[in-house]
Amino acid sequence: MGVVVAATATPASRSFGARMDTLTSSEKTLTGERIFTSSDLPSLSLPDADGLVTCRWFQDPAPGRTAWRTSSQTYRPPLAAAEASAVDDDNFAPRGPGQVAFVAVDRTWLVREGMDRVRTRAVDAVVLHAKASPPGRTALALAFSAHLRTRQHRMGLGADVVTAAVRPDLAGAPDAFRVPHLVTVSDGTGTVADTIIWQVMTGARYDAWLGGAPRPDHVAIETALPGLVRLRHLWRTGRLDRSRADTLAAVLDGGELTAQKIFRYPRVVLPIATRALRGVL
Repeated sequence: MGVVVAATATPASRSFGARMDTLTSSEKTLTGERIFTSSDLPSLSLPDADGLVTCRWFQDPAPGRTAWRTSSQTYRPPLAAAEASAVDDDNFAPRGPGQVAFVAVDRTWLVREGMDRVRTRAVDAVVLHAKASPPGRTALALAFSAHLRTRQHRMGLGADVVTAAVRPDLAGAPDAFRVPHLVTVSDGTGTVADTIIWQVMTGARYDAWLGGAPRPDHVAIETALPGLVRLRHLWRTGRLDRSRADTLAAVLDGGELTAQKIFRYPRVVLPIATRALRGVL
């Protein structure tokens, strides 16, 4: 049985679960990465239970900035709880009213149930919610889902997305792969931090996302996450030494340090991340 998630216009909790670092004005211009603030997040009132937060966006021709607010329109779809306008300046981005709901699911079956729901195309995004997870973290995962599905669509990987604020347990879903995305957040005062939002994919989509690269050592990448978070900060602020910055630049090709680059080039990125965590760069 689905339970409607309460969504209001009140900004979501700023507890992103990440250490915040202050950037100077010049450092802020070093990256074109997507930075999420509290205004991008819905304010979710969730029950004390494990389950799925589901979202279905409805297309609207009017572009706009990310917004989550209480619906004031006459038309209100079943289980409608919020509206979401564009998360990206892209024609595919969700721009209209969004149907958001919560479905209680035993934690053992979260991944399988979430993937089954997006396969039906009845929803566009599913967030796996653990009852111990702060609502602000789940709200961030939902906001990131909207951004992620636009990027996936551009790559020809489909548009349905399954994310999680905490590391998902893949037991019971043998064909599933989890990917830790580095997500940048800001409290609106000029301080930023990097945190992890997880995505769950099928094996076929995962291989397509890798773009022909071999499947990397997942254990090694997950073990290196603290160093990767630190490396992303050093790369953003231009604090890597010249030789390692040049090595990293060669694989990033002028872009940011993303999960896709890490998974495609682990032999290049992981050693630098290890040194970043040790503070020897």
